[in-house]
Amino acid sequence: MMRLNGWKRIGIIASVVWILGAGTHTYNSEINSAIKGIDSLEVACESPLPGETADTLDDRVNKCDKHSDDFLALAISNARFEAALVAFVPVPLGWGFTYLVLFLVRWIKRGFMRPL
Repeated sequence: MMRLNGWKRIGIIASVVWILGAGTHTYNSEINSAIKGIDSLEVACESPLPGETADTLDDRVNKCDKHSDDFLALAISNARFEAALVAFVPVPLGWGFTYLVLFLVRWIKRGFMRPL
């Protein structure tokens, strides 16, 4: 059975915290950004144009609502992808970089050891 030393345990905890924190933060910020865009679109759509009748305004508002719904659906799928990318890609890169540095330090240290 493989035993984990303290540094590896810290690394595992840090990786889990990164995945949860970075994923949640990225998802929330992407969704909030999309909602701000939808809000500004709806404000522009609900303003009546000069000489516009009530029927044309209703048609335009319905089209805008459809565009908003489509935009939100696309934003949610993009937010999920971005959150997964930000959460999961840095973890193996971080572990790989750490092991690369440890390997190089040990390799250099062996070069300075005197042969017996």
